[in-house]
Amino acid sequence: MNFDIGVMITTFGMVLLMEMGDKTQLLVMACASKYKARHVFAGILISIIVLNLLAVLLGSALGGIKVIQDIVKAAASLLFIVFGLLSLRKEEEEATCSTGTSTGAIITVALAFFLAEIGDKTQLSTFSFSALYPDSPASVFIGSTVALLIADCIGLAAGAVALKYIPARIMTLISSFLFIIFGLASEWSALRNNFGMDESQAMIIVGVTATVALLIAALMLIFQKKQVKNSCHTTE
Repeated sequence: MNFDIGVMITTFGMVLLMEMGDKTQLLVMACASKYKARHVFAGILISIIVLNLLAVLLGSALGGIKVIQDIVKAAASLLFIVFGLLSLRKEEEEATCSTGTSTGAIITVALAFFLAEIGDKTQLSTFSFSALYPDSPASVFIGSTVALLIADCIGLAAGAVALKYIPARIMTLISSFLFIIFGLASEWSALRNNFGMDESQAMIIVGVTATVALLIAALMLIFQKKQVKNSCHTTE
C-alpha cells in the first residue's frame, strides 16, 4: 500500500471539477437555510467519509449490483420530497423541541447527502480511481474527501450568506421547494436511467408526485395561516 501524491492530486482535481455546480451543492445550500452551519458541516463530513470509504474499500463491486442502485435512487427521490414538506413546519413548533435537535439535524443532513451522492458521478469516479490505483487507496480517499468538502463548503457558505439578506421564513420556503424539486429531479433520473421508462411514462409518474407534493404543501401552509389567525384572536 503506497501513498501517491500524484494519485491524490489527480483524484482531487477530477472530483472537485465534477462536484462544482452539482446538485449536492444546491442541497447543501438548502440545508444551510434550515440548520446551523456547524450541524450541516458535521452531517456532510460524516456522509462524505462513509461514502468514500465505501467507494475505496468496495471499489466497483458495489456499483455492479444494479438492484441496490435502483432501490436507493427510488427511495432517495421520495425522501427528498418528504424532507421538503417537513421543512415547511413552523419554526415555533421546532423551537419547542430543542432537546436533541442538533443530533437530528446532523443525521438528517448526513442521510440526505448520502442518498444524493451514492451512485452519483463523483462517487463513481472514486470507485474508478480506487480500481485504477489499487495500491493507493489512501491517496484516492484523501483526494476525493478534500475535494468534496471544499466544493460543498462553498455551497454551505453561499447558503449562510443568503440567510443574512433574505428573511428566515422566505429562506425556509425556498429550501423546502428546493428539496421537493430536487426529489422530483431524482425521481425522473431514477425512472429513466434505473428503471428504463420512456419519457411519457416517467413524466406521468413525476407529474402525479409533484401534484401530490404541492397539494400537501399548500394544505400545510393554509393550516399554518389559520393557526396564526387563531392565535391572534386568542391574544386579543
